[in-house]
Amino acid sequence: MTVSLRCIIDTNICIKLFVADLLTSKVNQLFTHLDDPSVEFFVPDLFYIECANVLWKYVRANLYTAEQVKADLSDLKALRFQVISTKDLISNAVQIGLDYGITAYL
Repeated sequence: MTVSLRCIIDTNICIKLFVADLLTSKVNQLFTHLDDPSVEFFVPDLFYIECANVLWKYVRANLYTAEQVKADLSDLKALRFQVISTKDLISNAVQIGLDYGITAYL
């Protein structure tokens, strides 16, 4: 099978699935490809704990409930992401950052 798209998703992007933001519609559009076997989504190894921490911060600020966090974490775990070690990403992350003038932090 040919891979048509490869994406590295970070917490900043994925959290928009759960917490409404100006870019939520774009994230939803990207994630319509989650069921497409020719599309690969990668997340860094710290991704899940970072997402949990962001949601916790919303609860702490009284902008979210603990029940919402539990439901969202369950939904998050069900997404078709491939976890990759950040150690394996650093060379590509730096090159992408250099090529596009963006940070190398995923």
